[in-house]
Amino acid sequence: MLNSELVIEINGDESNFVAKIITEGISAVKERANLILLHSISIFSEKQIRNTVNEDNNPINRGAIENPVELADGNEIFVRLSPFENDRRVDKVNKCLLAGSFTTTMEDYLICKALNDNPDERYALPKNDKIKFAFHIQPSKKDSLQRGIVQTAYERKGGGKETYFANGTTKDTFIKQTPY
Repeated sequence: MLNSELVIEINGDESNFVAKIITEGISAVKERANLILLHSISIFSEKQIRNTVNEDNNPINRGAIENPVELADGNEIFVRLSPFENDRRVDKVNKCLLAGSFTTTMEDYLICKALNDNPDERYALPKNDKIKFAFHIQPSKKDSLQRGIVQTAYERKGGGKETYFANGTTKDTFIKQTPY
């Protein structure tokens, strides 16, 4: 809503409220309306909202390592971003992630690309090397992982989704490598 004089609550009674405006006039209805003063309004773009790291102690807002371990569902795909064609965390011989690897979700990866967001900033990556490759991983149901939100690090904002594979992934879970 922008430049509004009157806000109508969506509660199932909107048509009666609109009828009153038509029959009595907007001025009469405004005089009887509850007054709520807004002193400060902040407007965020979708990109800013997705990159906001909440400071409360909700597990969903903590880094992956701080959250509970869960098992992969065997269907979800994760993406490891890297400036290197031969990333040291991806074992191409056994087609898996090595222990201690971080990824993001496919969903967050696609959002990052669609918004033309800076992956170094979103995932708080330590080096200034440009991300060039995406390694797609589909963990098996035997693989454990931890989910979280990238925290501020290396003077970078964070805010993207992260997934930590403390034990890596099982053989044949690395499915493909694409250019970023």
